[in-house]
Amino acid sequence: MKQYNYINIFLIIILIAMATSPAFALGENNRNLLLIGFMFLSPLILLRYLEFGMKDLQLVLFVITIILCPLIFHPDTMRWSTVLFTAMFCVTFMAHGRLLYHGSFTPESYRNVLKYLIYAFTIVLLVQQLCVLNDWAIPNLSNYDSKNPWKLNSLTSEPSNSARIVGLLMYCYIVIQERIRGEKYSPLSNSFTDKWVWLCFIWTMATMMSGTAFLFLALVLVRFVRLRTLLPLCLIILAITFIVQHMEVAAINRTYKFAKAVLTLNEHTIVAADHSASFRIVPFMRFTKMLDLTTLNGWFGNGVDFVQSRYHTMFVGVKQGAIPPSGLISIAIDYGFLAFIQFVWFSISVCIDKKDIQSYFFWSFMILLISINSQLLWLTLILFQTNKHFKQQVL
Repeated sequence: MKQYNYINIFLIIILIAMATSPAFALGENNRNLLLIGFMFLSPLILLRYLEFGMKDLQLVLFVITIILCPLIFHPDTMRWSTVLFTAMFCVTFMAHGRLLYHGSFTPESYRNVLKYLIYAFTIVLLVQQLCVLNDWAIPNLSNYDSKNPWKLNSLTSEPSNSARIVGLLMYCYIVIQERIRGEKYSPLSNSFTDKWVWLCFIWTMATMMSGTAFLFLALVLVRFVRLRTLLPLCLIILAITFIVQHMEVAAINRTYKFAKAVLTLNEHTIVAADHSASFRIVPFMRFTKMLDLTTLNGWFGNGVDFVQSRYHTMFVGVKQGAIPPSGLISIAIDYGFLAFIQFVWFSISVCIDKKDIQSYFFWSFMILLISINSQLLWLTLILFQTNKHFKQQVL
């Protein structure tokens, strides 16, 4: 029994470490040093449970590919720190799977972790907002711009990351509630028992002043778009719109304009619509054009950090050494299309539920458009792995 308790504690630590990045623990390029320290313990868990499944095999083959391709074709570019950082994330994912299988972690425990994480993000945001209001020192501050004083980061390195994570946590909370209750989740019928979760979620997404927050708010609410719930949803959206308009929030308007620009697939239109947000889309588009499957480099890569070394030369205002938000396409450019296909295949098998259209949206925004060495991507994989574990489990 004690062993199971330790396993559950480790599982909770993994979830918390992946979901948060406190300011004091941020290193170069906003790397979460606390998470990195914990990931060093993951190999010990693999040694404790020497067993391998299909997901493990997929990750092992991927790691072998990203090691061998640069060593064979571009040995002068081999940067072990970058490759091993990716391998650490892979090992942590495998360790999480073993703990999930061998522990006594229940759907109710998982639901509570998600709930308290949402509470934590909201509480920290409220404290930060109170400090801004009273001109006090703001705790846990990171990537702050005094010109946008209400755009606050809460428990991660920046507001857009917190918005993504809170939206993902809420989606997973709804999924596990459906699993526990054995029925479709309804905000109306579950409004009493989950009122504080919904209040925290809506407040955080509506007042974080991040355009990304409104996008992920929509991704969560789209789950309830049915004929009988259309009117209540419209009322909720109108209420949120009324609140943000009276708070003089420009983020929701920016999100709308930017979404329209993205649909044009025109780089100049996207940049003109929102220069800051364009850095999350345009690099992905531009680096995709660099992929050429008629060449050897197209299949086996141009070498480690090829994308990062050229990022600052392709976009005005980018500092040398900055990590490009090019998403998974950077795998194809650096390590080759073979490695890219391996990881895409793996991530789809973990995330996609054919009966849940939201899983496609979250895979697109939290996997496809996120860099491989980002805790956002691996948090998504770990949460979806947990969702599937409990969905397949007989309660």
